[in-house]
Amino acid sequence: MSDSMRNLSYQGEFVYLHENQLESMSILHIKDEFGERERLLSLNGEAREVIRDNKNLTCIWPGSRKVVVDSARQNKFSPLFVPDDIAKIGKFYNMNLTDGDRVAGQDSVIVHIKPKDQLRYGLKLWINSSNGLLLKSNLINELHEVVEVVMFTSLKELNKNDQKQLITMPELDDSFSLIQYHSGDASGNLEVDMTWRFSNLPDGFWQESAVKRRLADTEQFIQQMIYTDGLASLSVFIEKQTLQAAQGETSMGAVNGFIRILDNYSVTAIGAVPALTVRRMAESVYFKP
Repeated sequence: MSDSMRNLSYQGEFVYLHENQLESMSILHIKDEFGERERLLSLNGEAREVIRDNKNLTCIWPGSRKVVVDSARQNKFSPLFVPDDIAKIGKFYNMNLTDGDRVAGQDSVIVHIKPKDQLRYGLKLWINSSNGLLLKSNLINELHEVVEVVMFTSLKELNKNDQKQLITMPELDDSFSLIQYHSGDASGNLEVDMTWRFSNLPDGFWQESAVKRRLADTEQFIQQMIYTDGLASLSVFIEKQTLQAAQGETSMGAVNGFIRILDNYSVTAIGAVPALTVRRMAESVYFKP
C-alpha cells in the first residue's frame, strides 16, 4: 500500500470523518519522471486547495485570501496516511490480514494493525487487492473507538495518457496574504538547542527531526522536535512562556496535547496518540546547561 500510494498515479474522491465533522475531498496524484505531485481540493465547507510537490506543500484558502507554504515532507494537511518505515512497525504492533468487502466498487483486503500497549492508536486498513491503493482507513483509540475515518467513494488508477494532467499553482494576486512561509530546503531553520533533553521517552519513539525557528512577529525562538514509532507521530514544541500559557491536557478528536511550564518555558507535546503518550513525552523534558 505504501509503495502504491507513492508510486502510482491516481484520481479519486473521499470522505474524511473527524471531530464529528464530515469533509468531502478530491485528490489527484501524479508520479512520473519529474517526481511526485499531488493536489487536494475540498468539496464542502470552506474552499481550500493543497498542492504538494517534491519540495513544498502549499495550502490556499481562496475565501479568506490566505496562503501557507511549508516543507513537503511535513504533510499534515492530508488525512491520507502513508507510513514511512514498515519494518519497525512490527515491534510495537500486531498485524493480521483478512478478506475485505467492497469499497468504492472495488474488492479489498483488510489489514488490522493493533498496538501492543496503551501508548499508540490502532488502524484498520481496506486495501485494493489488485493494485494496493488505500480504499478506507479507521483510526482506533485505546478504548477501541473509531475516532477518524477516511473512505474513498471513487478511485481510479491513471494510465500514462491520463498522467499528462498538469498540477499547476493557481494564479494568486496581491489580495492574497502569505501567513506562513517555510521553504522546503529548510534553509531558514537553525539547529535545535541540545540543552533540552528527554529522560523517559515513550517506548518505541525516536526523534525523526528537530528544528529551531524564529517567530515572525517577535525575536523569540520556537523549537520543534518530531518523534515517531514508524506509524504514530507527535511533536514537542518548546518556547518562552507567555502570559496566556496554561498547563494541562487538551484534546480535539483523535489529537491529544499536554502543556507543561518548565523554567519559564512552555513545553507542548501534541499528536494523534493517546493522552498518556503526550503527557509522558512532555513530562520527560528537562533542561541540561
